[in-house]
Amino acid sequence: MIINNIVLLLAIFYSSLSYADFLEEKVQLHGFLTQGFFHSSGNNVYGHSDDSLATGLTEIGLNLTYQPLNNLTFMVQGLYKRSGNVDRGNLKLDHALAELTLFNDGESQFGLRLGRVRSPFGLYNETRDVAFTHPTILLPMGLYFDRSRTIFLSADGGQVFVKHNDDYGQLHFRFFYGMPISDNNEAINSFLALSARGTVTTKPSFVTQLRYDKNDDNTSLALSYSNTNLKYHASADDFLSSASFSVSPLVISARQVIDDLTLTAEYSLRWNQIASLGAAIPARKFISENYYLEASYPIMPALQATVRYDVNYQDIKDRTGENAIKKGLPNHLAFSRSWVFGLQWNIDNAWMIRADYYKNHGTSWLSQADNSNKRLTVQDWDLFAFQLSYRF
Repeated sequence: MIINNIVLLLAIFYSSLSYADFLEEKVQLHGFLTQGFFHSSGNNVYGHSDDSLATGLTEIGLNLTYQPLNNLTFMVQGLYKRSGNVDRGNLKLDHALAELTLFNDGESQFGLRLGRVRSPFGLYNETRDVAFTHPTILLPMGLYFDRSRTIFLSADGGQVFVKHNDDYGQLHFRFFYGMPISDNNEAINSFLALSARGTVTTKPSFVTQLRYDKNDDNTSLALSYSNTNLKYHASADDFLSSASFSVSPLVISARQVIDDLTLTAEYSLRWNQIASLGAAIPARKFISENYYLEASYPIMPALQATVRYDVNYQDIKDRTGENAIKKGLPNHLAFSRSWVFGLQWNIDNAWMIRADYYKNHGTSWLSQADNSNKRLTVQDWDLFAFQLSYRF
């Protein structure tokens, strides 16, 4: 309610601004639109893509930035998103915050961000909805799960940020504490059974990142860690019990540009702790692992090619899926290994077209909502994806 009131006040304030304020560039308005199309040889992605064409990935965003003072900035973004059967399409308040710089001597800065703040996690989390900021249609899915996007994307609370600039580059530290945004459908799809009848809420959590960017923009290094806490509230006729659980990923990120070649790699360990939710889901602790290696190269001035190898294991002590077999499920639910080949055509600064091919072995990153019968999923499958994007 507080966030909504802040946004309403910003909207009223924005509408009262004169056209001259726009000319003075105190206000910036930007937006983007992305539509994806998917066809797979087995399993479903963003709707019914198996031997069909799924159009269930749509993202439309509009963001406003207003800087009334040199040390004070307001930012707000609304987002409409469809994501297969996980999210059938609705309008969300993506972020809405006030950024106050408390100290700035030209080299070092210290400040606060208050409101609904994007989580600084890995290389892509803060800008993952803007297609122009990453090289393929789908991000490495073992690390940037789209089926639980809302929970890990932003949160309501406060962030402390520290920046330092020198002759070597920029060092940036951020620490956020607050309440992640709860999305019941996403949480049940990612962590529980689709037949769960209760609700999932979030608890106080934190995320932090230390990042270094060289002045020539050729080198980026980052270390990210978050602790996200959730609670399941069982309904009266539920087969599950109420309990708390947590997810704590650590990510090491690196990007290096050598001439026109961009090399990117990220490695993640994710500690998962689930209390007993009843006989169907006993208490469990396990560690997930994900890593990828990626290379991008402009084969023509407006045409970029990308190749990526992406690996995910749901449990590093069960890399072959023996636990799934014991439950009568396919072992390939426990892992995924994917080769990705992508082409990106930048028509101009506003329009972009992408075409990707994914050669997949395993299904650990697939959405339950799009693949409700896990026993019908297949281990080896191909995915063809096409994307049209616009920004202003």
